[in-house]
Parts: sequence; C-alpha cells; structure tokens
Amino acid sequence: MLSTLTQRATLLARTLTPDGGGGFAESWDAVATVWIRLEPLGATDTPSAGHLESRIRHRITLRRRADLAAGQRIAVAGRTLRIHAVLDGGPRDAFVTLTAEELP
Repeated sequence: MLSTLTQRATLLARTLTPDGGGGFAESWDAVATVWIRLEPLGATDTPSAGHLESRIRHRITLRRRADLAAGQRIAVAGRTLRIHAVLDGGPRDAFVTLTAEELP
C-alpha cells in the first residue's frame, strides 16, 4: 500500500483571528505535509447563476493520523480539496480514507 502513496500534499486547518470589529478573519494554515493516493470518483455539473459549476469528488488515502477532521482542506498539485468525511477503521488500521471535493 505504501508504494501507491505517490503524491505529496499539504493538510490545511482553518484558523479564525479576531478582526477587531467583532468578527473574525479566516485563514488556512499548513498542519502537515503527507504522501497520499488521489483517486477521482466522479464529477457533476450544476447550473448556478447562469453558468455551470463543476464539482469533482475524490477519494484520498494516506497514513492514519489522529488530527484529521471533516471541514479541513488538503492542497495537492496546485489544487485545493475540501475534506467531507474521514473514514477511519480504528487504531489498528495503518491507513485512513478521506472523501473530498475539489474547490473552484
């Protein structure tokens, strides 16, 4: 399985910083750099405000980590993907699977 983790990616976590006006500024900070396997699952085109919006779904496999959560992002090869689900079989599994969607 390790030989299939062929792409380098950066895990990103959201950080909220007070903006001084009662709100928050959002930023995405690198948490770790990991090796992954990226598999496209499919794509859909949805009409939105007079244009088509493409949504590309992926399955990502990587070594198991305790700091993964839905809502985080992962950057790979110039693309950013939003993590929708973390499919973790438990502490005995060496790998974890993520479902993610590419952001426009």
